[in-house]
Amino acid sequence: MAERIEEKYIISYAEYQRISHSIKQVLVPDKNGKNGKYSICSLYFDDVFNTALREKEDGNAVHIKFRIRTYNGENKSIRLERKTKRGIVTEKHSALIDEALLDAILKGESIPEDQECFGLVSEMQAKGFKPAVTVKYDREAYVMPQLGIRVTFDMNVDSLTPHKNTLFGETIGGIPAISRNSIILEIKYTDRCPSFIRKCCQNTGMQLSVSKYALCRHRGEDYNL
Repeated sequence: MAERIEEKYIISYAEYQRISHSIKQVLVPDKNGKNGKYSICSLYFDDVFNTALREKEDGNAVHIKFRIRTYNGENKSIRLERKTKRGIVTEKHSALIDEALLDAILKGESIPEDQECFGLVSEMQAKGFKPAVTVKYDREAYVMPQLGIRVTFDMNVDSLTPHKNTLFGETIGGIPAISRNSIILEIKYTDRCPSFIRKCCQNTGMQLSVSKYALCRHRGEDYNL
């Protein structure tokens, strides 16, 4: 379990160039990607009432999302996650799964109790959650591990149908959820944001009040995905 504060902003490409240049002077690239860059695919779940989608839009103080996430289209690090948000405070529970478990979860099948993901799957199934949308994007990430600081730039955000094959390989056919000239900046920290990070990110774009999940759900609905 990990808890942290997350701030999100939507910025222009010019702002991205300025801010990323400053961030590179004080943070180091995330070691999980070459020069801190990698792609992410997240398959989100929801119920027939779109509870996960509507919780935040309806102004609920707490909203919960379940997702299966892969990195760089590979199957070596598949994660089932539950993300709980209380305002800007985020708590995440995560469990590694293999492709066999992935298939079972997508089919709504039961999971053996000895599996690490059993609790998450049981909760998700009890809520009647089923695949809703796949969100795909490219991330550029910088970190300062000793202070729990993480700054990410997400671009090329696409909405795709929630199928297993959208999690692996070079996925094509997505619908852009935001302009290709727009970047989502996320500032993540465990206690407070240091002043030097604030200085790097000053005069940023508009604070984003909706998630990439919501952006992609609504965009997908426009195209009947």
